[in-house]
Amino acid sequence: MPITKRLIIEEANLDDEGEMDALVDQMFTAGLERVRAEGDELRRKGLLDSQGKLLVKELPADMQEGADRDFGG
Repeated sequence: MPITKRLIIEEANLDDEGEMDALVDQMFTAGLERVRAEGDELRRKGLLDSQGKLLVKELPADMQEGADRDFGG
């Protein structure tokens, strides 16, 4: 029987293999949607090309080799 409701780990029946498979599928699907959305945002900002390759190779000044870094500590 397919699971149609959104599952969360606190409520999932860990002894039910079908329910666990559904939970993993839901988590995978949600994660993939987030990754795709992040990629779309990076492409919109001009940081990635259509193939997902990084277009910007330069680092911010505080990340350059030999930069004086302040980690706020």
